[in-house]
Amino acid sequence: MQDVSSSSPHRVAFVTGGLKLGGSTTFLCNLAGEFIRRGVPAGVFSFERENPLAADFQRLNIPIQVWNERRLIFEDRLRQVLQRLAAFQPTVVVANLGPVSFEVLRYLPPGIFRIGMGQSDDPIVYDMMRLYTPWMDLAAMVSQTMRQKAAAMPEFARVPVAYLAYGVPMCLDTELPARDFTAPLRILYLGRLEQEQKRVRLFPEILRQLCAAGISFHWTIAGEGGERGFLEANLKPVSPNQTVSFAGPVRYADVPALLKQHDICLLTSDYEGFGLCVVESMGYGLVPVVSDLPAGIPEMVDKTTGILVPVDDVAGYARAIVHLHEHRDELAAKSAASRERVKMKFSVEAMTDRWLAALPATAAPPSAWPQSWKITAPLTAGNSIYFSLPMRALRRVAARFRN
Repeated sequence: MQDVSSSSPHRVAFVTGGLKLGGSTTFLCNLAGEFIRRGVPAGVFSFERENPLAADFQRLNIPIQVWNERRLIFEDRLRQVLQRLAAFQPTVVVANLGPVSFEVLRYLPPGIFRIGMGQSDDPIVYDMMRLYTPWMDLAAMVSQTMRQKAAAMPEFARVPVAYLAYGVPMCLDTELPARDFTAPLRILYLGRLEQEQKRVRLFPEILRQLCAAGISFHWTIAGEGGERGFLEANLKPVSPNQTVSFAGPVRYADVPALLKQHDICLLTSDYEGFGLCVVESMGYGLVPVVSDLPAGIPEMVDKTTGILVPVDDVAGYARAIVHLHEHRDELAAKSAASRERVKMKFSVEAMTDRWLAALPATAAPPSAWPQSWKITAPLTAGNSIYFSLPMRALRRVAARFRN
């Protein structure tokens, strides 16, 4: 990939509603880190204090600031975020996740290029984003399906809608271990352990069918979430050659080592924006067995790179894994094709090139930031009284007691 960043005039601020484990946080690590490597100043500003990838942001030299949502009410956090942005003097601000990050776009001075990101093919996301199009210069969607859906909405008529897919780090071919495609299959689920969207409560049925098929395998479940207790209680194979283990939360820096130890990536979601864990896995040669979703997945997975399973075909996930067990030449071919697909289209370098090409060629002259802001109720607020001055005073008192 050609490095197009050397002449970039921009300073990029990423504002996010939170940094919980997931694709939107990993995206920030990858893109902000590559911006900085190329000499483009970038920073991350989060409305919540949780930061499980803190070591990874530090490793990539990404300046990051977080705010304690239990100690500060929304309006005070918004005001402080704006103050820190004024000190950073960005030419570009990206609202990364959640309506609170999009609220920042309403208060930026003229001249700053404002981008709103759509990261999940969910009606809630479109309904939220359409409220903020008057304050966007670009809407960035992580899948072609999302771009098409947004572009068809009248609220997006005034703002360009771009397809800006995720990208992931790639190791050298020489760093990949030789896979033994005749050994027991090594299956990996890497993601949040939640029923909403990820549908992890399907796992016991998938395990039952795999065990009934009599194939040998080891299934690693990596991640954290509210369903972990349920899964630990219900994923108990009885045969010594059919095993399940829980890796718990995995530091982003440790993900490559985990991927090198597996053959198949499993994803049972009923909706995604892009499916970052899938493209990460494919970059290391894992073969995806994933839900056949309209958003994100078609750009990565087809019959040459993996197996797509209809969302309502629960038995299809196990059938696909058994098929790969019984057709090892196909498994090896899909593994090679998966890695090549990511190398060509979904590397961090390719993602960064796309983003830099989407930014204006020149930066607007620095704008004067206000000394103070009149913070009003969020556009998504159901009841504006909650954000009135008397209620703010009461909420500040409640926050002090809560802490």
